[in-house]
Amino acid sequence: MLVLVLLSTFILAFGSYDLYSRAKFPKPSGQYQVGTTLLELVDTARLEPYTHNPADHRRLLVQIYYPASIKENSPTVPYSPSPVAIEEDINSVFRVPKLLIKRLTRTKTGYFDQQHAAPIEKQFPVLFFSHGWDGNRFQNSFMYGELVSHGYIIVSIEHTFNASGTVFRDGNKGGVEPLSKMKDTSFSSAMMETWTKDQQFVLDQLEQLQQGGNYFLADQMNLKQVGVFGHSFGGATSATTLVYDKRFKAGINMDGFYFGNAYKIGFEQPFMQLRSDNKRTEDMSDKELKEFDASREYYQYLIWDEWNKRINAFAKNGYHSFTVKGSNHMSFSDFTYMMPLAFITAPSRDEHHRITNQLVLSFFNRYLKGSKDPVGVEKELERFIND
Repeated sequence: MLVLVLLSTFILAFGSYDLYSRAKFPKPSGQYQVGTTLLELVDTARLEPYTHNPADHRRLLVQIYYPASIKENSPTVPYSPSPVAIEEDINSVFRVPKLLIKRLTRTKTGYFDQQHAAPIEKQFPVLFFSHGWDGNRFQNSFMYGELVSHGYIIVSIEHTFNASGTVFRDGNKGGVEPLSKMKDTSFSSAMMETWTKDQQFVLDQLEQLQQGGNYFLADQMNLKQVGVFGHSFGGATSATTLVYDKRFKAGINMDGFYFGNAYKIGFEQPFMQLRSDNKRTEDMSDKELKEFDASREYYQYLIWDEWNKRINAFAKNGYHSFTVKGSNHMSFSDFTYMMPLAFITAPSRDEHHRITNQLVLSFFNRYLKGSKDPVGVEKELERFIND
């Protein structure tokens, strides 16, 4: 009895401490340190589809992460420059208590801003990243550092008015959309088109900056070797972008249903999808289906039948597909860092992140750097992956 009392007291005390602690990102394993800088871009050729104001053009915040040489004793940057805005938006959409969100938004990443981080004098492939529905440009920071440390430049786009915590330099804000809007097929298809055009526009702008020669990363960006990847809605956007823009040489979807109609056209570039460990339809309880907000028939359609139909139509030359055992939808993002007492609430978080990083890195190494290593068959990963 005394042991149980002591154990309960320890868990309560440690839980209280852990609740107010901050997330800690693992140190990247590659040779390069990580610099980061912000671009604010305006697409004068497109009106902002959310505001319906003829005076508003599409504005985007783009966070770039690059291999860097760091000045001694330099300070690292916070997770986000606008933590309050992220906390308010995520709370409003996902109902996550702000106290938990702060575990992530008030931490530091171990990355360095442009003032303290000189770019390495070498060219690197460029990877475009798109966040999930109402995510943000920082939401996969656990990946950015690892990929950059192994010789990539990351271009993370924040899709305005469908992202949490968007605050422009002039103080204007973006906004978020209810999750229910994804079920409106006309709306989700329109957003898929908008996000795809966002990616194409940002690549156009980087090409112009490189041609101008004055941008401080102009010589480092290998814009002939460009990949695209994302989480959830952003992952599905990656597939659509491959259809409409051949400048993107390879793509990855991390657990995003393939919205829109671009699958009817398809692409030929190399592709990989990473999926969460979803239950088979017959194994889902009525309670789980209610939490998923789906009938048994709709769950089968969305998670299995239609998903498989669309990826098979999309990838004309085949694709790599892995299910990470024990993972859920948020396992492919930073959001699991919000959970206190991780050894209970998210016991496999670090393993899921490590596996995701290794799969993504090996895929892009093969298709953008010409590595002969196979994708995702490392012995140490076998017990975590369903191929």
